Amino acid sequence: MEEKALETLSKSQLEWIILEMHKMFSEKQKKKFAELIRECDRDEEGENISPLQVRMSQELVDEKMSQIELWKQQIGEGELYLDTEEYEDYSGGYWDREWITDYYDNHGIGDKIMSMIRFAKDCVEDRRYQEASDIYEWLWEMQVVTDNEYSESIDLEMLEENNLIHADMKELALLTLYADYQFLPPEKRAEDIYLYFSMSVFSKLHIEDMFRMGRESLKDTEQFWKDWIELLKNKNGDTEARLLKEAVLQKRGIEELTRIADENAATHPSLYLSVMDEYEKGHMYEIIENTGKRALDILDPCIKIRGEVALRAAVSSSVLQHEEEMMRFCFEGFRSDSNVKNYLRLFGTEKMAEEYGIQAATELKGENRGNQHCNYRSTELAKNIIDDYEYYRLCFFTGRFSKVKEASKNPKGSLGWSMSFVRCGISLFLLYLYEKALPSKALSCVAASIGFADTKDEKTLMQFEKEILEESRRLKISEFWNYVQRWKRYYPMKDREKQAYLSWAEKIIYSRADAIVGGQHRRQYDQVAVLLAAVGEVKESMGISGARREIFAEYKRKYPRHSSFQREMKNYFNMS
Repeated sequence: MEEKALETLSKSQLEWIILEMHKMFSEKQKKKFAELIRECDRDEEGENISPLQVRMSQELVDEKMSQIELWKQQIGEGELYLDTEEYEDYSGGYWDREWITDYYDNHGIGDKIMSMIRFAKDCVEDRRYQEASDIYEWLWEMQVVTDNEYSESIDLEMLEENNLIHADMKELALLTLYADYQFLPPEKRAEDIYLYFSMSVFSKLHIEDMFRMGRESLKDTEQFWKDWIELLKNKNGDTEARLLKEAVLQKRGIEELTRIADENAATHPSLYLSVMDEYEKGHMYEIIENTGKRALDILDPCIKIRGEVALRAAVSSSVLQHEEEMMRFCFEGFRSDSNVKNYLRLFGTEKMAEEYGIQAATELKGENRGNQHCNYRSTELAKNIIDDYEYYRLCFFTGRFSKVKEASKNPKGSLGWSMSFVRCGISLFLLYLYEKALPSKALSCVAASIGFADTKDEKTLMQFEKEILEESRRLKISEFWNYVQRWKRYYPMKDREKQAYLSWAEKIIYSRADAIVGGQHRRQYDQVAVLLAAVGEVKESMGISGARREIFAEYKRKYPRHSSFQREMKNYFNMS
């Protein structure tokens, strides 16, 4: 009856009725009314909406939202929960056992969550962005409790990881951002969307992918990009730096990224690496070199990433054959990132060793020593802090041998080496005292246990590094061994000192061997055999003939029944 009566009314009469009804609406009804008006406006503009699209009825939407609200309440109050079973997993061995928690969804929570996800996507397709945004926001904040009071609550990501739901998490995250953008007023979009990027799923997203979601194109994009860039410029974090780089390159180009890198060096020093990456694509090495020079003046010398920037610039200087600039960049690389590899690199050429290698030893200061505070969100601001292990390695390579000997104290009973510096300290002295240019099998193993890995990507190397790498491959030695041989020329030791350090190292190694083999610590037999063989080879290289055979015979006599140890001895001594 009412429908037929409405059909007979004029436009002005219908308008009057609508206005009078609006006065009676609740706040929620007024919001929905405003959304309907916006939808009509969009329809008039002909915005990417299929004429074949069938929209959900308001009755259906209200019914679905009521059901979802009930589920949300039940989950939030713990009425719906997960059952658990906990046990220890010994599959990795007794000492590597792991406490496992299995989750059981006896209340159908997963099905309810999946129903919410499907409906939220339908809402996006139907341009009901408020409903979609409300559902998505709750899903990402949701915590599902368990029957175990000591067990942590389970969030959306953990539900998916434990196969309690089966959702495309990337698509879900992008739809969340899209719905949020469509629902919010322009001035709030950037800030609200940014909040989602604290979650691991979102941290891997590219913001431009958001623009390819949904049925409608996004409006006011220029305003959004402006707000997005300004917001990210002032936010610390690796994800923020990546998003800022992508946004600036997409909307403003490499020149603007360079300007922002200079302006925001204290917040996002990694932008200099991004600038270098872009210019490297065009082989624009002079610009990279100049960027490096400018960055070294601007960046805090105490942050590690400055060292990475310096080395990237050094590669460009090498291509340009600017030797002086290259050497200075290498030196600054060590100053800001003080590790053994960066130090030994300074001995890669004679000229650099004479001008910067010895000088770099003065940069090793006690105030740089300590434990790095790990901020996993913002590694680009990590300080140049040297841990104890690296500090004593650097002490050795800067000629502070007595300090390293003092730090290489043999633990009581000659066991517990994994918790001390002694193995590394002893190994460093063995490498130094070995007077042959090419290593034996045992000395190669010693070097591998304390050195750095060979370079895999040759594109990142300077010309002299490429030559060292090629020489190392030809001689079948490691890069680390090659650098150690070059370094040794600049830190000579008197024969009397060599003998003293050898006697000290020998005594500790023999004590270690007796403790390990005598105690039948089979997992350590190979390490002991390596050190014993290395001692014999060091002694022979220093002119003590027959030392290796003598040590082999002595330990064969001492432990004739330890067949596993004997096999390791034969392997490294190359004797029967």
